[in-house]
Amino acid sequence: MKKKSRHHRSAVLKRDSSPIKPSANRETLTYAQAQRIVELEVDGRVHRLSIYDKLDVITDDDPTAQEIMECNSNKENNEKPQQVLVRSVRLKNNQQKKNAALTASHGAISTHGTASGLLEAKVRTVEYNLPVVPKRPAAYYKYTERTAEELDEEVEYDMDEEDYAWLELINEKRKSEGISQVSHNLFEFLMDRFEKESFSTTQGQSDLQSLVDEDAVCCICMDGDGADSNVILFCDSCNIAVHQECYGVPYIPEGQWLCRHCLQCPSRPADCVFCPNRGGALKKTDDDRWGHVACALWVPEVGFSDTVFIEPIDGVRNIPPARWKLTCYLCKEKGAGACIQCDKINCYTAFHVSCAQKAGLYMKMEPVKEVTASGSTSFSVKKTAYCCSHTPVGCDRRPLNIYEESHPKNGACQKRTEKRGKARTKGWQKKKSKRAEPEPETPTNSGPSITASR
Repeated sequence: MKKKSRHHRSAVLKRDSSPIKPSANRETLTYAQAQRIVELEVDGRVHRLSIYDKLDVITDDDPTAQEIMECNSNKENNEKPQQVLVRSVRLKNNQQKKNAALTASHGAISTHGTASGLLEAKVRTVEYNLPVVPKRPAAYYKYTERTAEELDEEVEYDMDEEDYAWLELINEKRKSEGISQVSHNLFEFLMDRFEKESFSTTQGQSDLQSLVDEDAVCCICMDGDGADSNVILFCDSCNIAVHQECYGVPYIPEGQWLCRHCLQCPSRPADCVFCPNRGGALKKTDDDRWGHVACALWVPEVGFSDTVFIEPIDGVRNIPPARWKLTCYLCKEKGAGACIQCDKINCYTAFHVSCAQKAGLYMKMEPVKEVTASGSTSFSVKKTAYCCSHTPVGCDRRPLNIYEESHPKNGACQKRTEKRGKARTKGWQKKKSKRAEPEPETPTNSGPSITASR
C-alpha cells in the first residue's frame, strides 16, 4: 500500500512587523469601557479620553496652541535655541497685553456698576444727506375720477386669438398688394371706436319713429313749417329737429343723419360758448369750441364763415366784454356766456338765447327788402326779441324743451298751471276763484343797452 506523497507548499513571504508598536503599559479594556473611552497614542504615550469629558477647543491664534507648536518645533530644531527664546518672549508679551485689556474692561464695568456685565455700547453719528425729492401733489394720494374726455380716449378693446389670426391674414394680403400693415394697437383702437359709435347710435333708437313729433319745430328758427326744398331733419342720435337751411344741410343724405355733435363726439357733452345750457343744434367755432347755431344767429357780433353749410362760427373775439358780463334774468347767472337784450326802447333786460327759447319769449326773424342808392335790391334779416314784460299781446308762446334742465330758475315768466283733482269741496272752488292770478316776474333794468341794431 502506497502512502500518499505530501505536496510541498511554497514558502510564504513573511511580512515586516508593523511600525506601530503596542504600548508596554496598555491595559485591556472591557467592551463597556471601550464604548465610552477613546484612546490616542501621542509620542509613544497612550492617552485615554472619556466621551463625557469636556474638551476646550483652541485655535491656532491662541497663545496655548502657539506655545505647544513652538515646543514641538524646539524638539525638532534644537540647534536654534535663540529663535525659540525670541518666540517665547513674544508670546508672553502678547499674553500680557490681552490680560491688561481684560483687566481694564472689567475695571470700567465695575466703575459704571452694570449688573449684567456687558460692555458699554459706543455710538458714532454718521451724517447722511437725503436726496432732494420733489413733493408729491395732493392728487397723487387721492383717487381722481377721470373725465368724460379721458374715458372716451381710453381703448377698452382687447384682441383675442381670432383677432390675431384674422389680422395676420389681412396683413399678408396687404403686404402682397404693397399696402402698409395694420398694427395691433391700431386694430384695437379702430375696433374700440367702431363698438362705441355703434352703441351710441343704436342706444334707445329701437322705437325712434314713435319719438318723432309731428308738431315739432326747428330748434333754430322756432318755426314748424317746411317745404320740399327745406324739410325738417331729425338727428338719429339726439332727435333734435332742424331745417335744412337753418343747419346747413343742402342735400338730404341717404340712410341715417346725425347732427355735427353726434357725428364727431357723441359721448362727450358739449358746452356752448354763448350760454350755460346743453343740448340743441351745435356747430364748431373757429377756435375749436362748440356753440348753438341759434345763439350765433342772435348775438350781433357773431357770424358764419360759410353761409351754405353754416359753419364754422366766427366772430367770437369781436364780442365786447360788456356783453360777457351781463346777467341773465331767467337763469340768474352772471358772466356765463353772451346775453342779448330786449328790443323795447329803454329796456335793458338781458337773457341768453337758449334761456329765451326755453321760456317761450317772443323771438322773430323776418326778411327785409332794401333798395340801395344805386337801385339794386338787397335782403337783410330783421331780428326782434322781447322780454316777458314787453311781449306783444296775443303772442303764442311755445317753450322749447330740447335743452337739459341745468337751471331750475329758467322759465320765470311762464304762467303757473296747477293741476288739481276733480274731487274738491265748494269752499275750495270759491277760494280758488277769488285768488288773483300770479303776475309775471318784472325784469329789472340791468344797465344801458349794448345791443347793436338788428
